[in-house]
Amino acid sequence: MKDYNVYIDESGDEGIKKGSKYFILTAVIVEKSKDLETAKKVDVIKQNLEMNIKKQLHWKLLRGMPNKNMIMDIVSKLDLVIINVIVDTKSIKFIPSSNIYNFFSGYLYERICWFMNENQGVANISISSRGNLSKDSLSEYLNDKNHKKFNIDVSKIKSIKIIPNERKRLLQLADCCCSALFQALKYNNNNHYKYVLKKKDKIYSKNNNYLSYGLKLVPKESNAPELKELVLFISNKNSEFSPA
Repeated sequence: MKDYNVYIDESGDEGIKKGSKYFILTAVIVEKSKDLETAKKVDVIKQNLEMNIKKQLHWKLLRGMPNKNMIMDIVSKLDLVIINVIVDTKSIKFIPSSNIYNFFSGYLYERICWFMNENQGVANISISSRGNLSKDSLSEYLNDKNHKKFNIDVSKIKSIKIIPNERKRLLQLADCCCSALFQALKYNNNNHYKYVLKKKDKIYSKNNNYLSYGLKLVPKESNAPELKELVLFISNKNSEFSPA
């Protein structure tokens, strides 16, 4: 059984009809034996940006497409897997804003467990800290046997920690991967789509199906034209858009 470290961050505002159109949760999965080697690449990114390596890397504070493309070029060469859950907040009708994170995070943990089952692994999960998130409430949520919506195999989750981004380099990398996708959907043009194109081989997929796996769109009522155009761009296909 392999150990994997999983780093989870978010981008966007989950406020319904008053925040950003999309709220994204991203997991970056790294085999534990390769964690340190991968984390050191974050130091390389900071050196390229002429940053102090002890300072926190934050996508929103970066200026210029060349810097952001440089980060995605490095990500494209790393041995990792990326899973994204994209919540279309404009299509949500019955869930309060305060419940969006917990309700839709189940899709992310479900897919993390799928990956662990496929690779005979277990997950050590580190989550970027946020005000209303606690380890106890999350553990209770994941262990809720009455929760029929998700197929979450809790035997594949070895540990859960909630950690400030500045303490984990790979949480900072998760921020970059998450925010790059958010920016691509926000600006909806080829220049920003290229951030995702560079790392597309790292996005969890099956038979080139991104939408059911590494680019999971919820709720099912969403049309999400920006995601449709992004997926067509990175897959270079003219097939119909049919989110699972």
